[in-house]
Amino acid sequence: MHDPEISPTEESRIDRIIQAAFLGSWDEFVRLTDAPFPNNESMREQFDDSSVRLRRAGKNWKKTSGIEILDDGIRLIIVRIEEKPTVDIILSLNSTSEYSNSTISIMTFLQQLNWDD
Repeated sequence: MHDPEISPTEESRIDRIIQAAFLGSWDEFVRLTDAPFPNNESMREQFDDSSVRLRRAGKNWKKTSGIEILDDGIRLIIVRIEEKPTVDIILSLNSTSEYSNSTISIMTFLQQLNWDD
């Protein structure tokens, strides 16, 4: 069996989410999730902080991603935006399928310290 891959639909959504954050467009960011945030205030704080960091990086970052298919079939997608030297931004999403009619929901958009350096 081969490792699952992020679909073109999922990749497009990821790129649009990152672009909305880079532009500081909360309204667009909200439109890019297919399910309400469990905690709107917390997600807004994550968005605001990540947005500032992305703009500060000036698109000078490295994006990597991975996917895991959970037991219930949900596709858990983790995107790591490496913003050197100290902080990485982690975007996590759930997707119901690899097809264009997938429901894609933003779960987190937060920072973690980069311990690799």
